[in-house]
Amino acid sequence: MENTATAGLPAPRTFEPEKTLYVFLSFAFVGGFLEAYTFLLHGGVFCNAQTGNLVLLALRLVQGRFAEALHYLFSILAYLAGILVSAALPALLKKLRLPLFTTAVEMCAFAALAFIPQSASDWYTYVSVSFLCALQYNTFTECRGAKAATTFCTNNLRQAAVNLFGGVREKDGAKLKKSGVYALVILCFALGAVAGGLTADRLGNYSALLCSALLLPVFILLLVCAVREGKTDRGQ
Repeated sequence: MENTATAGLPAPRTFEPEKTLYVFLSFAFVGGFLEAYTFLLHGGVFCNAQTGNLVLLALRLVQGRFAEALHYLFSILAYLAGILVSAALPALLKKLRLPLFTTAVEMCAFAALAFIPQSASDWYTYVSVSFLCALQYNTFTECRGAKAATTFCTNNLRQAAVNLFGGVREKDGAKLKKSGVYALVILCFALGAVAGGLTADRLGNYSALLCSALLLPVFILLLVCAVREGKTDRGQ
């Protein structure tokens, strides 16, 4: 007999693991952390998004400061490479689980970056982080139905405000929930930036290990879900 308490109600929506709050907010925290980490420790370069680097590249070229301009150019090129790789891999490797792959690559890369000598060129770090941020940005694109970014907040801020206005004006609970998701993403990004600023000052490059530690349980979760899904597919 149908349960009268749930009769007529839609089934709760389920989301792929990479679109859940826990996974998405973990990457948002990492995104904020990296923005502070590279800016404070590695040449004042923004690696998460490239608008600032594009402006600084143009200014340095106009000023004739070509050596400095290369810093921003390399970051932009690495970012483009990350986007291309994240787009090409799923097309070339049909069975590849890009969220799991990206998490594993980032976790290992941050651990490696933590042990780069202080005397080494900043080039290694800001090029690597630009590539990783592009890979992350193009992999984790949605959280509980909300199209969002984990590496910058411009569109997240816009969507939070638009959905809040629409939700209040139209008495639309779905839009209010989306606004809440965007607000949480922004909050975690900001907290990550705070953590990046505090730990960069105290731990230097070793602070990158915090990102690896944070992504380890995310990796385990995605791996377990992938194994379970694989078993289900084989059983069909």
